[in-house]
Amino acid sequence: MIIKLTKLQELPDAAHPNNIEVGFEKMLYVDKVFKPMKGVRFPPMSYWSTSVVTEIIDENTFKTLNSVYKWEVLDEN
Repeated sequence: MIIKLTKLQELPDAAHPNNIEVGFEKMLYVDKVFKPMKGVRFPPMSYWSTSVVTEIIDENTFKTLNSVYKWEVLDEN
């Protein structure tokens, strides 16, 4: 499966400011789709992941220690 993460915003109190640019997009191949969960990096057990998720904003948007991200499934096969 392929998921896409897009950085929408950097938090004013980011733990690591200016780390990843707003608008950054990352495509990841994962075995199965995981939903973001508070207290866990997203996606878990991946070679690349966000910092720890601190808040679920809606079904496809979440906040981490540093940023706000949108995620979507591009290909389920």
